[in-house]
Amino acid sequence: MKSIFPVALIFFMLVLGCGQMSNIAKKSASKNPYPGKLSDLLPEELSSGMIKFKLVGSVDNKTFPGATEAKSFTYMQQGAGVEIKVDGALANYPTAADANAVIADIAKTNSGTLSKKSDGQRLTASDGSVAWTNGSLLCIEKAGVAKAATNFEEAALF
Repeated sequence: MKSIFPVALIFFMLVLGCGQMSNIAKKSASKNPYPGKLSDLLPEELSSGMIKFKLVGSVDNKTFPGATEAKSFTYMQQGAGVEIKVDGALANYPTAADANAVIADIAKTNSGTLSKKSDGQRLTASDGSVAWTNGSLLCIEKAGVAKAATNFEEAALF
């Protein structure tokens, strides 16, 4: 009688792998243009490993010309007994080209460093702010500590 352990192990790995691929697909799915509501991308809680982000609040933001929708948000990063405030804004543009043009303008006016990212561009500004695009989405955020900004970027659904 053959052992079913190898078959069960392969089955388990396939199921686990498919679940992980589904999570990856959520982050890198086509967002050009993003068809949903921005509030769907700002859940009550986000996490990146041991670091948790709890949503304090979000409000409509009308200061992004050309955006189809924009929201300002505040999260509190919680980890290792420390809380750090992360403020940001998320905007949806008609196309990825529009979002990339806005981040390029921000880089020029804030003396930032613009680099390629898998589905867009990333900006590290001289004032410690971080911004990135993913398809037609543009996120700008600032935290009191640079690592908190990077942690949020990793945890974000966009």
